[in-house]
Amino acid sequence: MTGKEITAGRKLLGQSGSAAGLAWKFEGITEHRSGVHHVHVSRPGGRFGRIHREFHPSVFGCEITVEITWRRTVRNKIVRAWSKADDYFWAGVFALVPLAFFEHFHWAEVIVSALGMDGH
Repeated sequence: MTGKEITAGRKLLGQSGSAAGLAWKFEGITEHRSGVHHVHVSRPGGRFGRIHREFHPSVFGCEITVEITWRRTVRNKIVRAWSKADDYFWAGVFALVPLAFFEHFHWAEVIVSALGMDGH
């Protein structure tokens, strides 16, 4: 599979080491503290579900190339920031509704009329 992107759920066949000759399901790529990437794979494990292991990519005859462009990084950060801002905005709006109905809050009439809930 050299030169092609391997998607999660794809089967990998072990080429060397303890995984030789065994078919493994590709789960993802993990990065260790040393900066080396390993292939996270799993296979059926009898009564206990699935056996999860991490191998060096060379065990499967693969090579990992991490390719993230700065545009994608910037776009992901903007999308995450907007998502957070949007979530906090709506949380603030919904937090004002109970305050508006609680008569001890002195802006209750203004908030209820601004939200269009005054019935007039």
